[in-house]
Amino acid sequence: MISLITIVSCLVISTTMFAYANLDQAKKAFSSKDYQKAYSAIQEDIKDSPKNPDVLLLAGDIYNAIGSLDSAIILYKVVEKLQPGNYGIPRKIGQIHAARKDYKSAMTILSSIVKDFPKDPWNHLAFADVALLSGKLPEAEKSFSEAKKLNSRLWQASIGLANIALKKGDQNTALINYEDALKIDPNMLEIRKQHVKLVKDNKDPDPSPDETISVNKPPFAENSMIMSKLQYPELAKKAGLEGKVVLRVLVRRNGSVKKYIVENTDSDLFNKSAGDAVMKTQFLPALQNGKPVACWLSVPISFKLR
Repeated sequence: MISLITIVSCLVISTTMFAYANLDQAKKAFSSKDYQKAYSAIQEDIKDSPKNPDVLLLAGDIYNAIGSLDSAIILYKVVEKLQPGNYGIPRKIGQIHAARKDYKSAMTILSSIVKDFPKDPWNHLAFADVALLSGKLPEAEKSFSEAKKLNSRLWQASIGLANIALKKGDQNTALINYEDALKIDPNMLEIRKQHVKLVKDNKDPDPSPDETISVNKPPFAENSMIMSKLQYPELAKKAGLEGKVVLRVLVRRNGSVKKYIVENTDSDLFNKSAGDAVMKTQFLPALQNGKPVACWLSVPISFKLR
């Protein structure tokens, strides 16, 4: 009898461990945006645990990510019945309605959540996103502002306010809000591209090439942008020369290149061509606490014959 109980207990534990392993695998795949792998991993869990809200919620998120919106809503509504106090679920349902461009239904759901739970910044953010999409700028601006007030680290609210300011033609307010967002997360490349369009240069003195400037992000330009402007020197081409030039480039706060210095070169024949290419390239400026600053950057440029 003891042996039988022990065996049965081990089987139960093993099954449970296997189920959690599937859920963990689905979570990891979902976090890494491998949605097809996450979808495959969650199927067994849905079958084995049809009333587990953690499983159903993750499954709903996965279905949402792969575009199976009807299935996602069905799963979310099951979770809503299992967890009636979880207002994050109707928020997800409202966002799916918005993804379907059913803004009326989305705003009805989300406005109700904002009214019932006004201290949650994510509720205001979700409502503001839909209001902006449906062209209701005053409502969107009010909710983005409230979300930002409730959570100053919510960079999405700052970007929303910047987008509204641009629609209203208020570039200064847009610039301020983009910089608030970049102060929180300077890694947002697309926001940096939008931001630099609004930046004007100033008359601050140029930093020296050897001056150390503390920045969150250095100046940046995609290598393909520089290479598209690069002309292979005819003399080097005729001589069959290949090599590399390293330039020290001064990128101003508006992303323009003011000047350059040759740090290292394999041949003087390459220097002017490399310099001309960087001078024609629009960079993203360095960021210091979200604000653009002038900064020097080392830029290697390779010359290779095809």
